Formats: sequence, C-alpha cells, structure tokens
Amino acid sequence: MAKRDPEANRALELRRAKLIGLALFCCYAYFFYLGGNWNVESRNAQIFALAERGTLVIDSYPLLPPGGGDAARYQGHYYSDKLLGPSLVAVPFYWAARHALSAGGLDFRHSVYFALRLTNVLTNAIPSALLAALLYLFLSELGLDPRLRAWLAFTYGLGTLAFPYSTVLFGHQLAAVAIAFAFMLLWRQRGEWSNRRAIVAGALTGFAAISDAMGLFLAAFLGFYALWLAAQHRGASATARRILPFALIALAIFAIQLAANWSSFGNPLTFPHMYHAQAAFRARHTSGFFGIHAPQLYPLYQLTVGPWRGLFYGSPVLLLALPGFFLLGRKWRAEALLIAASWLCILLLNSGYENWTTGSAYGPRYQIVALPLLLFALAPAAQRWTLVFKTLALISIAFTTIVTAQTPLLPEDLRNPLANALAQFAQGGLLQGNVGMLFGLPGLSSLLPLALIEAAILYLLRRTSS
Repeated sequence: MAKRDPEANRALELRRAKLIGLALFCCYAYFFYLGGNWNVESRNAQIFALAERGTLVIDSYPLLPPGGGDAARYQGHYYSDKLLGPSLVAVPFYWAARHALSAGGLDFRHSVYFALRLTNVLTNAIPSALLAALLYLFLSELGLDPRLRAWLAFTYGLGTLAFPYSTVLFGHQLAAVAIAFAFMLLWRQRGEWSNRRAIVAGALTGFAAISDAMGLFLAAFLGFYALWLAAQHRGASATARRILPFALIALAIFAIQLAANWSSFGNPLTFPHMYHAQAAFRARHTSGFFGIHAPQLYPLYQLTVGPWRGLFYGSPVLLLALPGFFLLGRKWRAEALLIAASWLCILLLNSGYENWTTGSAYGPRYQIVALPLLLFALAPAAQRWTLVFKTLALISIAFTTIVTAQTPLLPEDLRNPLANALAQFAQGGLLQGNVGMLFGLPGLSSLLPLALIEAAILYLLRRTSS
C-alpha cells in the first residue's frame, strides 16, 4: 500500500483531533451546574464583582449570601477566597453573555445566573476539550499509533476528574490545562530553543500559579524544568538569555495575584484564606504552612486507593502511570522524574492538608492539576499492556461518566461517594443539570441525546481510522 502524502496525513491527524475535541466538548457542555455549592459560588461571586462592579468585594453578589460559604471577611467586606486566574479569564465572557441576555429580556438575576453557566462552557469546557485534542496530537512524540492516542485522549477526558470538573468552574481544571500546555511547549524546547515558546510557556505557568493552590507548586517544577532545558546550551550567559523571558512573564502574571492580595488585605503575601469568614476554616489555614502539615498515612490511603477520595479507586486506569514512570524514563528520564515528582509533591501536600477531604465535591480534586502529566506516564504502559489499559479505561470512563451525570457535588461525609453515585444513578436519580432535562426528558432518558451525539462523532472518527 502506498504511503500517505505527509500533507494529507497532517490533515487527517488534525481532523481526528478536532473530532476528539468536539466529542469531549459535547460531553462537558451537556451537563451544567444548578447552584448552591459554596466553592463554585465563591468563584462566581468573584467573576460577578469584577465584571459588574470593578472590584474584588463580593458583598453585592445576588445568588448566594457571601458570608454563607467560601469567603474571606476583612474590614467589614466579603471577598472570594479563590485565586484570581480563572475569574480574570471569565470576566469578558461573562460580561458579554450577561448583557446579551439582558438585552434579550431576561431580568438581572436570571441573566446573571445563565451568563455564569455559559461562562463555564466558554472558559472551562472549551479549554478542557482543546487539551484532549492536543494530547492526541502531541502523544505522537512518544511514537504511539493514532488509535492508541485516541484512546488515551478519551481516557483523560472522560475517565478522570477532568470530566466532572469541566462541567463546574472550580479552577483546578483550567490550571491543569495551563500546566499541560506549558509542559508540551517546554518539551519541544529539547530540539531547538524558541524564545516565543518560552514566553508562552512562562505565561501559562504563571497563570497556573494564580489559578489553583497546587498549580503554584507545579509551576515551580516547570520552572526548574525550563531552567534545565535552557542549561543544555553551554554557558551561563546563554542559559540566562533563554530562561529570562520564561521567568519574567511567569513572575509578572503571578504578581497580579500579589497585587490583588495587597489591594484587598494590605499585604501581597496575605491570601484570602487567612481571613476566611468562618472561624473553623480560618483556624485550619492559619496553622502549619497555610494549613499544610507533615503527610499523614490515612489521608494518603484515602487519596490513592481508598473509597472516600481515592484517585485510583475512581479512575483505576491511572494505576498504569506507576509502572509508566519507569517505562517513560528509559528514553525521557528528565520528563519522567518531573512528572513523578510533581504528582508525588501534590499527593504529599494534600495528605498533610487540614482539609484533605476537599469539601462537598467528588474525588481528590487537589490532584486534578497533575492529571494531564500523569497521562504522559500512562502512555508507554498503555502501549505495552494495551488490553489491560483498554479494560481499565472503559471502567474508569463508566465510573466518571456516572458520577458526572449524577452529580460531582456530593456531601463531604459520604465515605464511598462512588458507590453512592452508582446506586443513585441505577435508580435514575440525576442531580446534575443536563440539556436533555431542558427538553423535558426525565431521569436516565435525559442522557439519550448525548449518547446519540457521541455515537455519531465516534462513527466519523472511526471512519478516519479505516
């Protein structure tokens, strides 16, 4: 059989990536948050305050009393206790959507409500879907065939916490997207150093640091990785010239959060958690290092294989990342060490955190920022044990899809949230909003339109592989 023309092959690869991104976007956009979660509403309040009032003070947010959830109180005013990054991205989309809805006749309160839902689609669902599409393309660097890369992209997008947290705006997923994009750009610096790539990677790294608390630590790891790559070119002056654009833009973006802290609390190093409106939460965050102590064994168990918050319990396919570290390290030692160290750092920090159970939300959400990196470790293991990988991938996709459809906003005291979600789903109990419900479809039948859409896209994707 004649070899395909390189241009035709690139076009085919791009078409596959677009179909993968479209399939995942439809999944993410199909589900929507109904309201009431403290964490999400605190983020929404911050978006509202910036767009509507031009301030970080959230006193006037109309959808949830600011003192009732995740908020900081300082000198008589309430502030969101969230980092600023995702809100800065969301503000222009929210502003445009809210004014368009108001012009269409909706009252102020309802226009705010629906604009915030649309904002999640534009600033959370779309970047997540784009990441999966780019993962499909980028994994060719590891020499994987297209079908396996498609499996890996869908495994990340539907079989990990990326799925539920692309339907609600917590901030973790957007930080994960930034970390993954920055890592892929830096990986490309191995071949030929580009200052343009360094600047973009630095901007994404700085953005991750102001989007998620764990993103700050992963940003530091990427900084060391960038420095190592820059130092491959001999000479201190050459290294400095290469690393400086990356470092300056990363620090400049991180300075935005420090300026917000200074404006709100009079000190650039005072983060909102230090003035949490609830005394119990404030006490947690003022002990240790911002609430972090030495790692604890029981949280470590529950954050990995335990039923309460276990990463591998809910996404067993990620277990293959453990041998994958060693397989990846045979050719890409620095990258394997970076990924392993990054994930272990997040895991250990999470296990020593006062609030390691992460509130009313599913899974070990503080690890979300490291999940795209774990996929790079998972890839060589998937190539070696393909049948095991596909079996675990299908189980993980089933688990995560059910949790997302039922609701990822589960009570914190549920000791086995996955089992609860499976039981509720089997009874047709769906607490998460979805598009099918908007058209009057009840229970599990509300998922039928999504199933049909996904089947059509997968059929088109399969045709491109034949």
